[in-house]
Amino acid sequence: MRAEGQGSIRLRSTLMWFALVLPIVVLSPTSYALAQEPGESAPVAEVAADSNKALPPPKEWYEEPTKNLFTLGLGLAIFPSLGNTEFGTTTATANRPGHVSSAGFALETAYHRHIARWERGDLYLGGEFGAFFFGNQGSGDTTQSSTSPTTGDLDARVWHAGPSIKFMMGQGRFKYFLGAGGGYYQLDLSESVNIPPPTCTSIAPCFETKRSVNKSAMGGYVSLGVDLAAFRTESGLEWRLRLEDKIHLVNFGSLDSFAPGAGNLSGPINVIQIGVVAGF
Repeated sequence: MRAEGQGSIRLRSTLMWFALVLPIVVLSPTSYALAQEPGESAPVAEVAADSNKALPPPKEWYEEPTKNLFTLGLGLAIFPSLGNTEFGTTTATANRPGHVSSAGFALETAYHRHIARWERGDLYLGGEFGAFFFGNQGSGDTTQSSTSPTTGDLDARVWHAGPSIKFMMGQGRFKYFLGAGGGYYQLDLSESVNIPPPTCTSIAPCFETKRSVNKSAMGGYVSLGVDLAAFRTESGLEWRLRLEDKIHLVNFGSLDSFAPGAGNLSGPINVIQIGVVAGF
């Protein structure tokens, strides 16, 4: 009986160890196979590879179109027809006809806003205002009873205002553009006399307008220019330098009311200017 009891205990111990070892033997290869499954390890490798990929470099600030452009330009205005017109004798030049210089000073300001972008460039729409100043061509003196002369001058001013468009091209710091616009033009033409002391008793110069005329007309212009992107501030304000050539076409009609026989005065007016552009 004792031998049978000991055999039974040994059998139960063997079965118990077998029951414990069997799951370990069965599960160990499965776990190892799962750990080595290629389908499970691929995402980890892909994530690591993606993290090592170089991101595309950001675009330079001057390559993106600027929404708003404000321009202030100074330059030279050339009005050949004005310089070739004879305006009759003046107070100071009674022996010869008076002339206005064909070359003058130009001042223009403009605002444009970006409205569309195409593969070849960007379109801007806005408006502008400009003024051209032309002085007397040669001055003349009329000797008075005193030793001081009386100086007579002819001068002209042209004002214009209206809408305009610009089409800008280029990807680097240089932006080339074509422009066009139109609107209202006004001509102010006058003859004034500057009377110096002792005839003039005022501290400021004394002027007397002898004759004047105002003419208005509708006109337009075309232009060609280039912008150079200079720098951008921390606040995001972009600064450019601009060189532009404009040709204004306008017909002011007859000036016979100012000087009989003067005839019609018409363009072109060529304006070459250098400007500063603020973009934001």
